[in-house]
Amino acid sequence: MRKLTAIIFTDIAGFTALSGRDEHRALKVLSRQRELVFPLVEQYAGRCLKEIGDGLLLSFPSSLEAVRCAVNIQKATAAEVDLRLRIGIHQGDVIEYKGDLLGDGVNTAARLEPLAPIGGIVMSQRVFEDIASYPEFNTVCLGTPPLKGVQQKLTVYCLVNDGL
Repeated sequence: MRKLTAIIFTDIAGFTALSGRDEHRALKVLSRQRELVFPLVEQYAGRCLKEIGDGLLLSFPSSLEAVRCAVNIQKATAAEVDLRLRIGIHQGDVIEYKGDLLGDGVNTAARLEPLAPIGGIVMSQRVFEDIASYPEFNTVCLGTPPLKGVQQKLTVYCLVNDGL
């Protein structure tokens, strides 16, 4: 089934190095991520579709709810020494198949996430347009960086609210 969805990809900065140093501690970080993030995803009408290593694939019915959730995820994890996240958000047409999301929209969100600073949030032009009229969000345009495997030129914005 095709649908328009806001997609979030997250990644824990430094997780591979942490896993190499202290696997037990790394597993605790994953558990802590679930404790902090999953209730927020639910609060903002989102779904966690899967955990991909230390990253999460989340979906939301609206860009606004996705961005609000992402901001609160960053606030909730800010004090966690080993749980510093990068978050990328895109809105696109996706295919829902057996509880998973597939398609260009998902791939684009995955390519955006590494552009986020540690503790930060980046978003595509589509998401930016959806939230532009909300004064609670301040953004900076990062231009149109090349995104591996993404055909269209995409303007990327970084959220700069409250220390993000």
